[in-house]
Amino acid sequence: MVGKRRAKLILCSGKGGTGKSTVAAAVATHFSDKGQKTLLISSDPTQSLSGIFNKRIGGEITRLGKNLQAIEIDIEKIARKVEHEYRKIFLDALGSWLDEELTKDLPLEMISGVDELFALDKIRHFVERDYNVVVWDTSPTAHTLRLLSLSKKMSVAMSHSLSLYVKLMHPLQTLKLWLGKKGEPKIIKAFKKLGKVTMKIEKMLADGRTELILVLNPERLSINEGKQLREAAEKYNITIKRAVVNKMITPCKCRFCELKRKEQERNLKIIQEGYGDLKLLTVPYLPYEIITKERVKEYTDKLFEE
Repeated sequence: MVGKRRAKLILCSGKGGTGKSTVAAAVATHFSDKGQKTLLISSDPTQSLSGIFNKRIGGEITRLGKNLQAIEIDIEKIARKVEHEYRKIFLDALGSWLDEELTKDLPLEMISGVDELFALDKIRHFVERDYNVVVWDTSPTAHTLRLLSLSKKMSVAMSHSLSLYVKLMHPLQTLKLWLGKKGEPKIIKAFKKLGKVTMKIEKMLADGRTELILVLNPERLSINEGKQLREAAEKYNITIKRAVVNKMITPCKCRFCELKRKEQERNLKIIQEGYGDLKLLTVPYLPYEIITKERVKEYTDKLFEE
């Protein structure tokens, strides 16, 4: 039975170093303070959440407050498990009727991306659990772009791989597998499972309760990556309502700060022109790291003071 979606899903994404993990922590804190049962998820390999809250989180759901829980997903661990499983299914199916040397040269597009697809599916399962809000601290822009396009690529890859399988398999072998005691081949079951997972993920991302928050710095590289991310998100029908501009230097008589502030103001104008249809939330460059629950709360107040 397909799970019924319960939670609002909020993705916080942007260029590495823009403060997206801090924004994700603040957004999760904001909703949990309002009495919403909230889960904060990180798929960023750096696992910044443990550092931000100054508490070991890791791969198990950890309570951070009355209404706030968190987990850091180890994508590498998922990758090793899933790739091994699907590579074995794929090669066993081909190796049973093709020469071993030939299977080594066959394309394995079906394997590439399966691990990340199941990482996305893990997040989908959390969305279907008993939470009001799920906040996802994604990996940096390049990896997020890959994830957003993954479902479409997987659909094409599965189609090509299945076509290859059917064309190459001897008709008698096909009949033996389909009509014999062995029943449906494992590779067919694998393709069907991947197809179902892909459809569920696409539905989750395009759902009106999914929102992506762009996290930017007033810098050209950040702005450029943000543009790519927004275009990709819109291509997959993901709602974008807000953008956060982090690390704005407050007015200061210091020569360095004055010059840096002017540069930031020019870049902020570019952001305002390019993202004028979004609600822009600006946060000043704070003189300390956000590495305790108290500082997360202070940052949260600054982020939502507008």
